[in-house]
Amino acid sequence: MNSCGKVIQNFFNDDDLHQQRVAITIQHHMFLLEQYAQQSKHGGSVVGREYKNRKREKHHKSLMEDYFCKRPIYPSVDFRRWFRIRREFFYLILNDVVAHESYFTQKIDACGRQSLSP
Repeated sequence: MNSCGKVIQNFFNDDDLHQQRVAITIQHHMFLLEQYAQQSKHGGSVVGREYKNRKREKHHKSLMEDYFCKRPIYPSVDFRRWFRIRREFFYLILNDVVAHESYFTQKIDACGRQSLSP
């Protein structure tokens, strides 16, 4: 038993069952708080952290116009240089993934835009 638990037990010195249950409950909650404090702080959004709009939709649109439209701005040589894969091979992989898993097919989202989310 930790020192906090001993202090709580000494505080409730008589044999009243209710006081013992309260002491046990407090000890249990103190234990849970200690366990929570020792857990890793990674794995999700951080409270108090400022949201930064990174304009993902704008950058996605730019990437599509630069490399994946019918008349891309950059030729196949630049595509291979940037992504380390031939454009044709990329499309082959993309088509196989879409054929195998429907999650990756384009759909219309709630705002009327095309998205890859189901």
